[in-house]
Amino acid sequence: MELANFLKTRRLALQPEEVGLPSRASRRTPGLRREDVADLAGISACWYSRLEQARNIRVSDQVLNSLAEALRLNTEERGYLLALANQDARSSASVADDGVSPALQRILDSQHPHPAFALGPRFNILAWNQARTDVYGDLTDIPPEHRHMLWLFFGGYLRELVQNWEPSARSALAGFRAATGLYVHEPWFTALVRELGRSSPEFRTWWQQHEVERRHVTAREVEHPSVGRMVLEEIALVVDDCSDQRIILEIPQPGTGTENKLTALSCRPRRVQAPPWHVLRRPTAREQRNTTF
Repeated sequence: MELANFLKTRRLALQPEEVGLPSRASRRTPGLRREDVADLAGISACWYSRLEQARNIRVSDQVLNSLAEALRLNTEERGYLLALANQDARSSASVADDGVSPALQRILDSQHPHPAFALGPRFNILAWNQARTDVYGDLTDIPPEHRHMLWLFFGGYLRELVQNWEPSARSALAGFRAATGLYVHEPWFTALVRELGRSSPEFRTWWQQHEVERRHVTAREVEHPSVGRMVLEEIALVVDDCSDQRIILEIPQPGTGTENKLTALSCRPRRVQAPPWHVLRRPTAREQRNTTF
């Protein structure tokens, strides 16, 4: 179903003139028709329709690459398409979730006073340094199952703290999707999507748009309760040990005074406690009844 929905959203997002087809004066639906995509990819319209209907058919990489060309997919979207169609996706047992090595923790700690944390293949936060606690609050106050980038953005923890919350949350969601195409049928994946869909209307809407993007550098504006506004540029580094883990570094944006504020936070005599809004938002009973995600 995920593959079918992804193809459909990309088809509807393209206009005929974008792919060299004549513009149609009157169209019953936006975007390209299924027949258009099939012609551009050199496959039969009936066979392509079966793909969008989530039929259980095997697709070769050659056909998938032809579809990627027809739909004008970028490199990340193409990789996501290939991952979705992979019938030999890795099992949950192969996804490590048990923390980081002592050496990696020392790397995180060495970044002080700059926030840093380790992200697992499921986008769960495995480890972090004191500077991240100083800026965002203590993750130990959050249940382990919710120490996840999507829960932090869509569960309420970061909504008030991050001033450019919407682009930051959408970027995290698109990055998650780009990185987890092999796991879309795993129980942990479907449970996460279902639970976030029940608790966050924004997640519910944006998830259905199937945005796929790996943003390695992004600016995040944080309004800290003690030192005020800071601007941090996020950079992801891949850990080269087959663990699919990444180190996320948050570097002060020059000219914003963020470096001095981070230094001031690091010199405080006690650990900065989690902001009062750190408690995850739970959906109301009415919201749960009205949710059909």
